[in-house]
Parts: sequence; structure tokens; C-alpha cells
Amino acid sequence: MSLRHQRPSDSLDMLLDTMCNTFGGIIMLAVLVTLLSSTERQSSNPTPPIDTQEMLRRRIAIAEENLRKAVELRTTWQAKVENERWKEQVELLATRQQLQEEIKAIQEAAEQGAKELDSSASSDPAERLKALNAQLMEAQLRKNSAQNSLAASKDNVERLNMRIAAMEKQAKDLVDNSQRQLRLPKEHETGKRVIYVIVRYGRIYPCRDSDLDRNETDIEWTLNRSDQIAEPIKGKGFDPSGNVTGLSKYFRDLSQNSAYVAFLVFEDSFPEFLRTKQIAIASGLTYGWQPWKLSRGAVTFVEDGYTPKPQ
Repeated sequence: MSLRHQRPSDSLDMLLDTMCNTFGGIIMLAVLVTLLSSTERQSSNPTPPIDTQEMLRRRIAIAEENLRKAVELRTTWQAKVENERWKEQVELLATRQQLQEEIKAIQEAAEQGAKELDSSASSDPAERLKALNAQLMEAQLRKNSAQNSLAASKDNVERLNMRIAAMEKQAKDLVDNSQRQLRLPKEHETGKRVIYVIVRYGRIYPCRDSDLDRNETDIEWTLNRSDQIAEPIKGKGFDPSGNVTGLSKYFRDLSQNSAYVAFLVFEDSFPEFLRTKQIAIASGLTYGWQPWKLSRGAVTFVEDGYTPKPQ
């Protein structure tokens, strides 16, 4: 580490402080002399003696000379302070002082080491061996403790891994139990009239009333020349979890009219479809169903469109 450019913490500040104090003292003396001479002139007679005037002139001359010397001294010191050579000398002095302190610290450390060597040399080898054996035993105990702690940590990790595996298996079993395996529909031909039922928004929207007229209460229809677009009205229709009686009555009426139900099931309402199909089966109806993605939008009926086959 370079010590040349390390600046002293207070040497230059003390020098400047001393210079400023000296210059201030000189100025203070000059001011006091001037004040004293002015006071004496004011308190003296209008026609002071010649020796008094001469004394005042001498004092003033002395004060002016002191002031001139103070200014010259201040200029000289200022030039020295700003001189690079002077700054370098101050830095060298500070470096020398620091080196002396470091040498002193090294000497003290060497003396301490020599004392410890002398103490070790003068001590009994048996006692020294005993102390070293004690230190070795202590280190061995620390090592054993660390190994035991490591083994316990490994055992804990293994137990945690086993618990994680058991919890993952339990979660998988719960998921498997919560999932219902759907049976693929077994299609067959039928001569019954098809009644479409849209399952969306968690509700059931029959496209026909129980008297087989178009359901315009729950569904908004757009009639074109070649197709019909059915848009269920949100909040309308049957609630399969609440209005089971009304839904059962509707299916029983359809069963009497020799019809079967074709469910168009949107992906947001599959659980409602599962409940509704059980009600339809209990009412004596056959049914077919087709999944319908939300991205496909509203259901569009055409003259020769696909019809889900009854199960």
C-alpha cells in the first residue's frame, strides 16, 4: 500500500491554525495600540506637550510596522502552504510518523512472540503434550458433533422426502377419486323427436317448451333464411340444483310426447349436465350429448345439422 499520498489527519490544520492565531494576535495588538493612542489624544489638552505627540507618532509607527510584518508573514506562510514541496514535506513527515508507529507495533508483536516462545521452551514437554492432546480431543469432539448433526439432518431429509411422497400419493388418490370416468355414449338410431337442450351458465335452456313450441322466454333467437341462432339469456332457464321439480315435470311431459333430449353442453356447465341427465333418465327419457366449446359462440341450427345420437 502506498503511503506517500496519505494525508495527515491534523498536521496541516494545526499549522494553519497557528498561523491564523499569530496573525490575529498581531492585528489585535495594532488595533489596541491605535485605540489607546486615539483615547490619549482625545483626553489630552488641545495643546499637548511635544514629547507626548512624539510618543504617539512612535507608537503609530511601531503599530504600522507590526501590521506590515504581520501581512508579510501571512503572505509567506500562505505561499509555503500552497507550495507543492512544502505539502510533500508534510506528507513525508506524516508517513514517517506512521512508519514509526508500525515499526513499534511490529517490535511489540515480536517481543510478545519471543516471550511466548520462551514460555513454551521453559515449560515441561509433558505438560505441553498434555495441553495439545486436550486440544486434539476437543477438536475431535467438535468433529463428532458436526458429523452427528449432519447424519441427523440426512435422516430428517429422508423422512421429509418420504412424507412428501406419501402426500403426493394421497393427493393423487384424492384427485383420482374426485374425477369421474365418463362412459362414451353408445349410439343407436331412434325414431323419436329430438329436443335440443343447451347447458350453459350453470343452467338448463330447453330449445322447446313442453308443448314443443320454440322457447323464447329463456333463449334469444336470431332467425335467418338458412339457420337459426340460439343465444341463452344469462340467469334464465332451469337451475338443476334448485328447481329440480320444474325440470322433472318438463322431462316427464317430453317423455309423454315420445321425444328424446340432445344436450349441447358448454365447458362451463358440465357438472350441471351430469345432474340434469340423471333427472332425464329418472323421467324415462333417452338422451344424447355433445360438448360445446365457449370459443364456438352461440349454437346455430341448420336444416341438416348434426344431431347427437341417443344413448
